[in-house]
Amino acid sequence: MVFRSIAILVLIGVLWLLGIIDPGALPLHSREFQLCGATVLLYLFWSAAESKYRGGSASLPYTVFYAVLLVSAVDSFLLGLTTYGPPWILRWAGVVLFASGSIVRLAAYRTRSVKQLRLGRYLQLAGLPVALGSIAGSVVAIAAGIPGSINEELDNPDNAESDI
Repeated sequence: MVFRSIAILVLIGVLWLLGIIDPGALPLHSREFQLCGATVLLYLFWSAAESKYRGGSASLPYTVFYAVLLVSAVDSFLLGLTTYGPPWILRWAGVVLFASGSIVRLAAYRTRSVKQLRLGRYLQLAGLPVALGSIAGSVVAIAAGIPGSINEELDNPDNAESDI
């Protein structure tokens, strides 16, 4: 996780030195930018932290989660077809739900709890599209994310006791 964080910072620094990006031009006072930035940073930290527990395994729950992420991000950042801005409290609640889900999932790997793992995923699926302000992302989370995550298991079920 530390290596990935340092690599991202080095990449940003190199792009800044080359004049490709200008951090001074970022709309830091925009609520939309703050919400999306907080969500993206939380996602990066969670993804890096969880990757050490799951060992890079890919499964249906991860695939549907990435589909929700992709639809939400493309809708929010590029297309803007089903996006919304205010109420800002709802969007910040999405950030809190996503952060809570991420914390619950990390705790689930430590305690080897399948129930917590699934609860964490549901919280993430509820929070991510709301934080990014994407109705299409919420629809994908409900239609594919929840059914695709119902049977999520810990990576090494032979050595773990699940509390299903």
